[in-house]
Amino acid sequence: MKKIISLSVIVLAALILLVALFLNKSNGNSDMRVKDIKKSGKIVMGCNANYPPFEFHKNIDGKDKIVGFDVFIAEEIAKDLGVKLEISDMEFSSVLASLDSGVIDLALSGISKTPEREKSILFSKVYYDPKNYLLVNSKDLGKYKDEKSVIDLTIGVQTATIQEEIAKNLKIKNIVSLPKTPDLIAQLNQGLIDGIIVEKSVGDNYELSNKNLKMENSFYFEAETSGTAVGLKKGDDELLEIVNKTLDRLEKEGKLEKYYEDALELSTK
Repeated sequence: MKKIISLSVIVLAALILLVALFLNKSNGNSDMRVKDIKKSGKIVMGCNANYPPFEFHKNIDGKDKIVGFDVFIAEEIAKDLGVKLEISDMEFSSVLASLDSGVIDLALSGISKTPEREKSILFSKVYYDPKNYLLVNSKDLGKYKDEKSVIDLTIGVQTATIQEEIAKNLKIKNIVSLPKTPDLIAQLNQGLIDGIIVEKSVGDNYELSNKNLKMENSFYFEAETSGTAVGLKKGDDELLEIVNKTLDRLEKEGKLEKYYEDALELSTK
């Protein structure tokens, strides 16, 4: 009997030790991310820079630069950490995967915070709460009245986005999924597709920059999302805390709204 009790105590102690080691390792990994960022002097943001006004290429003083709403936010995060910002431009479908592999530190690419995505990555607080609309040729404005009216159409979406999920959930018969929004805009201008499901900010941008395009505001698409947030690798809790503090500061200072308006204006010049 004493041997059984002793064995049970040993097993219990071993389990407690393992749990403690796991928690310590997790905390250590979280601390190491921030330490590595500060040691390297840079933080790497991953995005798909074909998504104005969130991130897009712009010729400034003769040089090609990536700018936009997300970039302005990332620069503030870098400033609070005392490091420089490095931007890694990639296909949107690769952005979240690059977090897990450690290629990037932050995912800022107009990313919708969804229950499914929360299973694999950490999310910051929401910094932008969008709705999704149908972008159409101006001649077709008012032609479509609700979600059901687009089911038989040919609709464009950016690959691996919440907009693609919307189209699939609606069971739209003809979905054109492309990695870059400008390629979808080209197809819409040529009449190859009937419309594009876009976030309001993206629709605002293309309305201002292209007189032939209009956003159908009579209805919007329901989506299972909490809004737009910064994505981080699971376990990077210390970095998450820093990101959320930056977002809180920007909100308090009124800079989130200002940065959005600045990015929208810049994207249409």
